[in-house]
This record gives sequence, structure tokens and C-alpha cells, in this order.
Amino acid sequence: MAVPTPFSWPAGRKCAVSITYDDALPVHYELAGPALEAHGLRGTFYLNIAAGPSHAPLPWRELAARGHELGNHSLFHPCRRGAADRRWIDKAFDLRQYTPHRFQQEVGIANAFLQLIDGRSERSYAYTCFDTHIGRWRTRTPIAGMIRDKFIAARGARTDQPIAVSRDLDLMNLGGFLADTLPLSALTDAVKRAGDESSWLILVIDGIGAGTHNSFVEPSIHHNLLDFLASESSTWVAPVIEIAKWVRRENEEALHLTK
Repeated sequence: MAVPTPFSWPAGRKCAVSITYDDALPVHYELAGPALEAHGLRGTFYLNIAAGPSHAPLPWRELAARGHELGNHSLFHPCRRGAADRRWIDKAFDLRQYTPHRFQQEVGIANAFLQLIDGRSERSYAYTCFDTHIGRWRTRTPIAGMIRDKFIAARGARTDQPIAVSRDLDLMNLGGFLADTLPLSALTDAVKRAGDESSWLILVIDGIGAGTHNSFVEPSIHHNLLDFLASESSTWVAPVIEIAKWVRRENEEALHLTK
């Protein structure tokens, strides 16, 4: 049985890591952005527009100008409200009640607002609450098909492992590895596994420290994780959109060579 050829990352690197931050929190531009930059790294910040950028766009514009990606995390952060731990979700923004038209309209408005902030027309999307469908029962519709023409890539369902990059990788449903509450060893082990497998790890962070979000990483763990990543010269750390573009080009070239 043939052994799969490891994916080819730029400059001879062994794997890729994207650090993503959700929900447009002040701690992201106050702490996370400067901390990434101090380590020579850049990340992806997924903004739900109603949470803050609509009232205070300037800090996010400055963050984007320093090389970070502002990703789309919807207009109102709708999620599926069915589970007991989802009662915090406003009934008006229950994804089970959404139609494709409403979902596409809200995502489109969020894209337009983000373009007014950073001037960019290309970006990635992050599914809210890791929910990959709208509607219920017979009206249940995958989100991927509704956003494929609007984004370069999308961070989709939650996963506990890096993404195996292959020619048939669906860039519209990339697994996100939730970093919140985990010890540093679990995060560095995930990075090492990505290196062993020539894969792509997309870390998901909400708050940084108690009081910033109900789900968060400790500030010391965040700092030490960045230290670790900055020391890993064989690991490519970049925003989701940059890595997704590389994956797309490599896969298109590989497909062309086999024809």
C-alpha cells in the first residue's frame, strides 16, 4: 500500500498553524494582537459585527493594518438554540429558524461592513458555535453551500486533531481545535502532532483570562503558547486566509500535473 506524500508547505516547513480569536472582544486588540506581533506572528480575528465593531471600528482597522486577518463571524452570532446549554441564545437568532436567504443576507452585510473596516474583499468565515447547518428537520441546510462563493475558506466543526491536508480537502468546513481551558501541554502536543503529520492546526480562542469571556485561555498559557510557536522554525504560523490560499494553489497545481 502506497504511503501518502506529505503535503508541501512553504520554505520547507513541516506544518501550518493558524491562531484564531472569536467574538470581537476588546482583549483581542488590546492584548492578543500586540502579543502576536511581539513574537513575529499574525492571527485571524473572527468578528461578529453587532458585538462591537459596528460601534468601535478603529481598533480593528489598526489591527488589520498590522497584518492580521479580520474574518467574518456573522452579523449577530446566531446559533442553534435547541440544547440546554444554548438558552443564552436570543430566540430571534436561532439558526434553526433561519432561511437560506436570511443567512446569506446577514453574512453579506457583515462582509460589506468588514470591507469598510479593512478595505479587503477576500477573507475567511467561522461558523458560530461550530454549527454547520441552518433550519431543522426537512429544512436543515448545510451552511457550506451557501457561503462557498463568498469566502476563501471557513472554519467549521469542532475537532480534537489537526486537519489532514489532501487534494480533496473541503476548505469550507475546516476543523477548529478549541484551546480554551486546555493546559499548555495539550496545545503544544497538538502543534507537535501537526508537525509529525504535515497537517494544519487551527486553534480557536475566545477570551484571554477570567472576565473576558465565559470560555477562555489563561494569559500565561497564551503567552507561553506564542513563545513555543515562535521558537518552532519548522512551523508556519499565519492567518487562515493565507494558509487556505496556499493549500488551494498547491492542490490546483497537483491536479493540473495529473491531467
